Amino acid sequence: MFRQFEMYPKNIKTLLLVLAILYSLLFTTASTASGGYGLLEARSTGKTRTDNRLTVCIVYNSKHQTLPANVENATFHHLVDLSHVEGCTAEDFSNPAISLENSTVAVMRGNCTFTQKAYMIEAANGATALVVDFKNVTHSSYPEENRTQYNFNITLATITFEDYIAVLNLSESIQVAMYSPSNPAWDPNMILIIILSTLIVVVGAAWIAYDERQLSKVSRRKTSKSCDTEQNDEDKNSAKDDELEFSVLTILIWFVLICGIILLLYFFYDYMVYFFIAVFCIVGSYSLYKCLLPLWSMVLPINYGIPINRLPCIRQKVKLRSFLLLMPCLTISIFWAIQRHATYAWILQDLLGATFCINIIHTLRLPNLKVIAILLILLLVYDVFFVFITPLFTSDGKSIMESVATGGRSNSKESLPMVFLLPILFDSPIRQCMGHNFSLLGFGDVIIPGLLVAYNAAFDMKSGNRMVYFICSSVGYFVGMIICITSLVYMKSGQPALLYLVPGTLFTTLIMAAVRKEFRALFWGQHKQQPKADDSIKPVPDESEEENFGTSIIEEEQKNLMDSS
Repeated sequence: MFRQFEMYPKNIKTLLLVLAILYSLLFTTASTASGGYGLLEARSTGKTRTDNRLTVCIVYNSKHQTLPANVENATFHHLVDLSHVEGCTAEDFSNPAISLENSTVAVMRGNCTFTQKAYMIEAANGATALVVDFKNVTHSSYPEENRTQYNFNITLATITFEDYIAVLNLSESIQVAMYSPSNPAWDPNMILIIILSTLIVVVGAAWIAYDERQLSKVSRRKTSKSCDTEQNDEDKNSAKDDELEFSVLTILIWFVLICGIILLLYFFYDYMVYFFIAVFCIVGSYSLYKCLLPLWSMVLPINYGIPINRLPCIRQKVKLRSFLLLMPCLTISIFWAIQRHATYAWILQDLLGATFCINIIHTLRLPNLKVIAILLILLLVYDVFFVFITPLFTSDGKSIMESVATGGRSNSKESLPMVFLLPILFDSPIRQCMGHNFSLLGFGDVIIPGLLVAYNAAFDMKSGNRMVYFICSSVGYFVGMIICITSLVYMKSGQPALLYLVPGTLFTTLIMAAVRKEFRALFWGQHKQQPKADDSIKPVPDESEEENFGTSIIEEEQKNLMDSS
């Protein structure tokens, strides 16, 4: 077996793995663009009678209010500009020279709640309340979501300061109408999300099965030379260096850290986002290097080592082929960091993310099903809480998970590279108002169930099963993703994907273990050894060991003949 970490010292490997695992478990959700966005059609009504029109974005509470689906069915109202006042008291509307009846009244955000402004405008006979968000120049705030506060009969929406100034510049007399075009219920990229995530899980787990097969070959080769024994031990130690095992206590510590970090991200997003961008560059290049190294070693099978004193900060001898592979991987990662706002940057992010997920699934070895079940259940509770429960406590009515995923509270226009991005293929007039034109799938939704699928693949290989648990859990993951996407379409909001993926993988594993009467072995990781007589995997010697392997077979046959005689 080749050395897969030959470019990195062991302490650096451990540090990178710790950063990668913390990074991967932090964010788990599946979401797409959701409701709450609308369009404001503005037209001038001056003496020139020019048909100057402008369409800008607004934000409203789509759960408690309804807007027409097109501008033809919307009602135009005269716009009254009171954006110099906050509209919290009756004095703000006491000017007798200004008539507010059946008008859209624009007031400044601040000093009182959105609903209080709506109450005051409705009392002044206004038809629509438009709150100008001076605090956020480029995006509007979401009105409160508490249903008990929506006891008024007028439409309430927010608009950015930038868009509102553009509306005022049309003319002195303006009419506006609000409407909200419907989005397609589903998008073809959802099928791609299901295929991509399932493929990554299968590849990562299959890699572990391949490693177990290779280790099984090495362990069954018996040679009489001590150098061969030392080489076998060295190969086993090299493979073990690729693994990082977790205990129950470690899982609990990670769980507490994850909850704390996502809260820090929610409150200090504009500062921490750059730290996670840097982490993604590091672990992304590292994972791309590790995933390509097996193929690269076949393409360039040279073992020349660069002298230690030729490379700064390197205390171990580095192989030239590893150095030649690492440089392009670092270049891709750095290029993504520089061009992360470009229209094509999602391709590089998905590439680095896919290798990152495969790397973690392959590297992180959980000892038994008990530890895996604890991890899955804890993160399922974490996922459901931060997606479904936190909207009850946040001021804008959005979940902490979705706000962190989309950068909803950020003024930096940065997003966390912790998700797979797939462009929405169906176009809609409302797309211009979305903060992103992508469907999202968190890395954790691939890695966390993938750890169980990988454990099943290793258990199958060690126990001599015909990949029964691996196939069943892979199918369970695939079905869970289908149910998750279906729920996403019908509920029209971000979904905690683990709510569907954990039962899909864990329940299928437990049911199959009960049917095969291997629950105890699977739960405690006590796999049975493969019987040598019925071994279906024949060890094939490497070219470098072919002579020694043949010699050992001859010696065994001679010994058997002597015993029989």
